[in-house]
Amino acid sequence: MKKTGRLVANDILSRNIHRMTFDMGECYFKQPGQYADLEAGGIGGPYQVCDFDSNRFTIVFPIIDKVSEVLAELRPGEEAIITTGLGKGFDLDKVPDEVILVADDVGVPEMLGLVRRLVVRGKKCKLILGYPSRDDIYMLESFTNLVNEIEVLTLDGSNGREGGAADAVKHAEYVCASGSLEMLKELADKVDEGQFSLSGTILAESTNYDERFIETTEGRLNCSDEGPVFDKNIILWDKLI
Repeated sequence: MKKTGRLVANDILSRNIHRMTFDMGECYFKQPGQYADLEAGGIGGPYQVCDFDSNRFTIVFPIIDKVSEVLAELRPGEEAIITTGLGKGFDLDKVPDEVILVADDVGVPEMLGLVRRLVVRGKKCKLILGYPSRDDIYMLESFTNLVNEIEVLTLDGSNGREGGAADAVKHAEYVCASGSLEMLKELADKVDEGQFSLSGTILAESTNYDERFIETTEGRLNCSDEGPVFDKNIILWDKLI
């Protein structure tokens, strides 16, 4: 359901990364990993949701195109047309008592809402984050008071360990992950079970909701409605482009 949302905060986190919080009066999110559709200046698109409560939600995103550029120019007090609670997020009931959470710079934002809700449920979380370089690290401080074990990798090794987020996993029984398609594919081969979000790839790269499909063992599923979070083992990874 489309509603008018009022921007209450717009901060720059790192380089061109913006964090924006909107007051909706009432949000319709039920699970972390669901997304929102925002329209400002006559253009819009889907955005990962970083965190939410019953009234407000936060998005964190880079300026990569005209849509994100227009959105980032909004100032507190200005409004956008927003639809909240879209798609299927992480099923918290399926997450075991100990879980590894993995994200590269594309998927970092939606890890915060997931971590908060898992910690409330008493889950023990290990967090692995990957960035291009030390200068690209953002939101790390948001996790430090929530998770005891955090590992950060950078592709150029400028922050210590060199490599991508998936390189920190040799084998895992259960993982919740979000990020680039390349990282998710690499990680999938190392994980027995888990839930993987395609919000930063399939969902974000298509402006037509009817084109957001992926091939799975259960048939062709719409990433906008039946995702963007899927059981890792139903995704036909070799058919994802």
